[in-house]
Amino acid sequence: MRAQIATLERAKAKLAADIVRRLQAQPDLLARFRLLLSLPGVGPIVAATLVIRMPELGAMRRGQAASLIGVAPFDRDSGQWKGLRFISGGRARPRRMLYLAALQAKRCSPTLKAFAEGLLARGKPAKLITVAVMRKLIEAANLVLQRGQPWLKQPAT
Repeated sequence: MRAQIATLERAKAKLAADIVRRLQAQPDLLARFRLLLSLPGVGPIVAATLVIRMPELGAMRRGQAASLIGVAPFDRDSGQWKGLRFISGGRARPRRMLYLAALQAKRCSPTLKAFAEGLLARGKPAKLITVAVMRKLIEAANLVLQRGQPWLKQPAT
């Protein structure tokens, strides 16, 4: 069983390297890939996923990227759910990758860590905090691609 797991892990790494290599062969995709790598928590696999699975990034208005990936809160006011907001739908694969990036970003990025700690201090649940960080990341990705400039790392205020 361990040998099979090791074989599958090697195959996965080989496929990931192949995808990144193919991305780097396309100048326009490479530029987008590099811009996304500047975001906190975003590594090569997450950046490649966003470049491939969300080609609209960089051409959307504020809030549209979060809605497209499925992390924008929508109301569903009915009966006992009055006043609560829920996320649903969207593109599942990029959302899963963005979730991993958000977990890393809220631990390591001073700005997003301060944002997450502020939400926690107000009594928000952990899952809501992670989704809020995901929303910030996808909107930042859209903005970075729109402007064509890498993300500037800012100290927490």
